Amino acid sequence: MKIDIYRSNSNTKKYLSVPAGTDVRNLTLPADFDTDLLRLSVFKSEHEIQPGVPYIALDADDVIRQIQEKGYATHGAKIEITIQAGGRRA
Repeated sequence: MKIDIYRSNSNTKKYLSVPAGTDVRNLTLPADFDTDLLRLSVFKSEHEIQPGVPYIALDADDVIRQIQEKGYATHGAKIEITIQAGGRRA
């Protein structure tokens, strides 16, 4: 699935993803939609994601599920790093 990813202008930890080529101004949003996601900047266009494939800072399965259900996905970006030394987690 190709998606366009937008980042919130007011909270850079929040993102909105839609099928590539979707005009976000035409989305039908619920009344309780996160107002941080109403002012956006393009983050990535035509980004290819596939179910079951791990991506840095993006849960592709969740984004795909939300897009299939609602036509858009709201999400954050999170990177976790685990360091191991001598077989034990640090």
